[in-house]
Amino acid sequence: MSLGVFLLLWGLEKFVIPTTTVRIWDTFYGVGLAASLVPLVGAVESALAVAITVGLWRRVTYGLGLVLHAASVLSSWRQLIDPWGLRSGGSPNHLFLAGIPVLAGFVALYLLRARDTWTLDAWLLQQRNP
Repeated sequence: MSLGVFLLLWGLEKFVIPTTTVRIWDTFYGVGLAASLVPLVGAVESALAVAITVGLWRRVTYGLGLVLHAASVLSSWRQLIDPWGLRSGGSPNHLFLAGIPVLAGFVALYLLRARDTWTLDAWLLQQRNP
């Protein structure tokens, strides 16, 4: 559930401070995202986060969450190899390192998805096959 809530906060951020999303996509992904598309991206990411939180369509949603977060971690490779800003002459920003254990959590969640039985998927299956 915590990984879904984690992702939900990023989805909701796109509604609260959309200009940050435009800047992040340009800086880290090299994509000029139009400000008018930010709410759509936020809605899709939030829907994915809710599906992960409740355990709906686990193979697909857990996998998408993993891929989405992996892309985010990989795009911040400069901050990961220089967390204190020593090489770049920038300011310390070691919070990017927190993305690595979160990525490990997504990997574990995906690999153990069949054992994740406190989910909407498992409940729906039980209702169909009492």
